[in-house]
Amino acid sequence: MKFLYRITGGIVVSFWSLAGLASDSWMKWSNTEVQYLHGDAFQAPYRASDISQSIITFTHAHGWALGRNFMFMDTLITEAGQPAQTSVYGEAYSYISLGKLLGKDLAFGIFKDLNAAIGVNAGENFDSPKSGSRVVLYGATIDFDLPGFKLFSVDFLRHNVLEPAAQGSSWQITPVWKLPFEIAGTKWSLEGFADFIGKKGPTFARTALAQPQLRLDLGDLWGRANHLYVGIEYQYWHNKYGIKGLHESLPQALVIWKF
Repeated sequence: MKFLYRITGGIVVSFWSLAGLASDSWMKWSNTEVQYLHGDAFQAPYRASDISQSIITFTHAHGWALGRNFMFMDTLITEAGQPAQTSVYGEAYSYISLGKLLGKDLAFGIFKDLNAAIGVNAGENFDSPKSGSRVVLYGATIDFDLPGFKLFSVDFLRHNVLEPAAQGSSWQITPVWKLPFEIAGTKWSLEGFADFIGKKGPTFARTALAQPQLRLDLGDLWGRANHLYVGIEYQYWHNKYGIKGLHESLPQALVIWKF
């Protein structure tokens, strides 16, 4: 968390200010996970061979009186295909519910609520300082009430790159979903997100990134539900990092511990 604050030059203050309001007396729900992923076909600029990489991801989300907050932090460890290196990447978002702010139920049909949204994305390669990304986002998020889905929302955001060497602005549309289901008494979920980001000036091409996960609640098999999950994450990236022609498509093994 301190890392996110430091590398965005204080932009994330608004996020932590809202999160600070979510004291124990205001907290409605919370979810924290540690994920381990491994894949062998990652792509990087100017590399002809596939890259093997492990990723340790910490995620946290909570709801409070007027909305919800979400953050994650990736630690990416390169193991083969390029010189060994470690980098970090994180995102933090805060959402303010219009319905909760007005004290009214705005639900109508499949429409559930409208939120104001603000977020930051930031990363750093420890082996190549000042090589990471700096992005500020703001806009609106629509929550939907779809049959079977525990969560389905779509972000409509302004995407602003703040890197000194590559500044630019565009739009970003991000659907997020969670669909739980059962197969022969076992508990599963299909969840994830997809980012669709427009072209940002002459240096960034139009980008699409999708990371759906298929999870099995392994702990439920011996009476410890909602803690230990295994599964697979499929990652597809079109024009990775905004580099035209750099595409990525690979499965990753997935293990999750939920607090």
